[in-house]
Amino acid sequence: MNRNRSSQRGVWLAIILLASLCIAAVAAGLFHVAGAEPTATLGASGVAFLGVASLGLAAHRFLTE
Repeated sequence: MNRNRSSQRGVWLAIILLASLCIAAVAAGLFHVAGAEPTATLGASGVAFLGVASLGLAAHRFLTE
């Protein structure tokens, strides 16, 4: 088993950020379908991205270290 985790760090970062982007797009779509204003739609998608990205990075750090 390879214990060199620094080479996998970029891959996990890309996976977490892509998942955050997908969830933010879904949140923006839901707000748009619900008829929210554009500023609320952008705000909700930004908050979703930041929340999922920070939670994903914290969970990855907790599980791997």
